[in-house]
Amino acid sequence: MEHLIELRRRFIVVFIPLGIVTLAVFPFSNIPLHLLFINLFSEDMPIYVYSPLEWISVRLLFSFLCALSVTIPLSVYEIFAFLRPGLYPSERKFFLMVVIPSLCSYGVGALFAYYFVLPLVFRYLIAYSGTVAEVAFSAKRIFSIILYAGLGFGVIFQIPFVMILAVKLKLVTYTWLRDKRLIIYGLIIGVTFFIFADPTGISMIMAAVSIALFELGLLITNLSLKPLLSLSGSRERGQSPRLRGRGAEPHKKKALPKKRAF
Repeated sequence: MEHLIELRRRFIVVFIPLGIVTLAVFPFSNIPLHLLFINLFSEDMPIYVYSPLEWISVRLLFSFLCALSVTIPLSVYEIFAFLRPGLYPSERKFFLMVVIPSLCSYGVGALFAYYFVLPLVFRYLIAYSGTVAEVAFSAKRIFSIILYAGLGFGVIFQIPFVMILAVKLKLVTYTWLRDKRLIIYGLIIGVTFFIFADPTGISMIMAAVSIALFELGLLITNLSLKPLLSLSGSRERGQSPRLRGRGAEPHKKKALPKKRAF
């Protein structure tokens, strides 16, 4: 019962700042949303709304996402503080070692989607549709595409980190990942083309980036395993890594004295 009470208290500690930041950002959300769209399109490209509540829902969702990103450190701390009494010191260190790089990888993926993928996609869509009809972008639809790309590439950029972590925890081996490469490629292409397929072509870019990140994860995993393999090999030969390059002399057995014959 005490654990449930503590869990409820920690949820309240997270949700109250989340609501406060959301309400604080909402009145000023027009300015960052305008900058968000201007970085993807020129100022001559108008953004339309097709219902009275469409722009309000976009602003509210944007304010909530801003509040969520601000309160992520607080959420991580509260989760860690709740789990800490039941964790060993090594498990606490492992928790921090996993969460912080994972959040950084997610941020890099979201920035990659916004600054590289989305401008390329929208430039193609405008150039392709401009010769046929006048392009009119919906604010809600554009924001949904931005959110979809940010979340998708944020998750995809976790692939090398997850691979290294799985090998370190001995859930899989580097050899298994290398041998199952073609099967994993097929799964990536199948999931992105048949489950998360979209007409903008973002899913195709996701598949290509996922395969490239998988190869990067294989390379990093292989490089990280080489010192361990050399260390284990030197131990099997009975030499330390320091003595291996110095030509250490083998241990000589002392000759036993001969017995006298009486």
